[in-house]
Amino acid sequence: MKRTSTRVFALAMASALTIAACGGDDEGSSSTEAPAASEAPSTEAPSTDAPSTEAPAAGWAVNTDDCVDPDAANAPIEGTIKIGSAMPLSGGPAATAFAPVKDGFEAYIQWANENKILGDLTIEVQIEDDQYNKDLTPGAVEKLLDADTNVFAGIIGTPNNTAVKDLLNEECYPQLNALTGSPSFGNAEEYPWTTGLLIPYTTEAKAYAALIADQFPAGAKVALFTVNNEFGQVYAEAFKEIAPEFNIELVDEQTIEATDAAPPTAQVNSIASNAPDAILAVPLGAGCATFLGEVANAKAANAGWNPAIFMTATCSSPLILGLAGPAADGIYTANNLVDILDPEVAAQPAVAEYIAFMEGLGKGDIITTAAAGWHTAEVTVLTLKAALESEAGLTRASIINAARAFNQATTFTRPGITLKMNGVDDQYMSESLQVIQYNATTKLFTDIGELITDFES
Repeated sequence: MKRTSTRVFALAMASALTIAACGGDDEGSSSTEAPAASEAPSTEAPSTDAPSTEAPAAGWAVNTDDCVDPDAANAPIEGTIKIGSAMPLSGGPAATAFAPVKDGFEAYIQWANENKILGDLTIEVQIEDDQYNKDLTPGAVEKLLDADTNVFAGIIGTPNNTAVKDLLNEECYPQLNALTGSPSFGNAEEYPWTTGLLIPYTTEAKAYAALIADQFPAGAKVALFTVNNEFGQVYAEAFKEIAPEFNIELVDEQTIEATDAAPPTAQVNSIASNAPDAILAVPLGAGCATFLGEVANAKAANAGWNPAIFMTATCSSPLILGLAGPAADGIYTANNLVDILDPEVAAQPAVAEYIAFMEGLGKGDIITTAAAGWHTAEVTVLTLKAALESEAGLTRASIINAARAFNQATTFTRPGITLKMNGVDDQYMSESLQVIQYNATTKLFTDIGELITDFES
């Protein structure tokens, strides 16, 4: 059904976002048996059950009275459901790192259709290229709306999601699993149609600050290196706010533009001149690797300086870190998902299914980054399944209601983690995380400390 409004985007500077992707205390989802070595890989989805939803707090349900077209928001979706997204597929460092997310997203949709996860309902997906440019995201979303898209999911980036959330909330289209960790994405009161998937940057920053304090009990000098957009700014502000609580002194702050693919030589040289004990780095995409390369150069030029490096979880893909080679060795980051390159993890039936399926598509070389797309699509489809099986049936309104009552582990969630939201009482899908350390030789991660669940609502 076509929308009835052609409202022009004029609100590209809405409030910050919020995201999270872990939380809870359940074990991983059930899955199929791994295919025998002599058999063709099974294409059965690792979990075909709808999310075990809790009743949202205080009977929460989205109010469609203020929608541009309330009838359309409550109209049954039959035959085909169209999912739209905007991702950086060209145009700079973000595309280099995140284009494989599209492949993983589309692969899961193919798998879901083959296995009739939504019964006779067909899932179609269309992903537009916004080049990680927030000025291009509105046009991409408008194009998808005009193509009768029913729901949006997995839009990458804080500024990009911010640029369209006003329109999507006004016209009452679900904006699910936004791939950003800005805490402003936990705001069901003002933006009921928008949900996030990533760990909030504030939560991640606190976890790093606590580990820095543990490593430097007498106090630590820390430098910040961040991308100069909403993503980096939210992260930096969160860390600066809590630094005094952990006896952390900020000795330098450097930034890089999101579109700048050049190595940050001057910024890292400035940081090195202050000889911090640790660096909190929030680069973007392939910029994670170029930053680490410059730090390696600075360490070689400054004998005895060997700072601990903490990097945003958005850099935690072995594919991204592998670009840095030995320069990535020993860095700390965080995740709420398993490391699929770990042989023990890869042998788990659901993960083995994923790897076999991607290899069957000729995409075995991008399984680490593509896993983020698969994970996002899996959460999206499980939400659709819950809505389809609800009393209201599948509508745009029932989809967002199901999203805000999600409570399930998925293929890649770590043991002990469940993705969950509960109306306005718990508005972040992910609030648990594991700090991990990268080994550039094995290309694997080691857990540092225990799973952190203190931030769960």
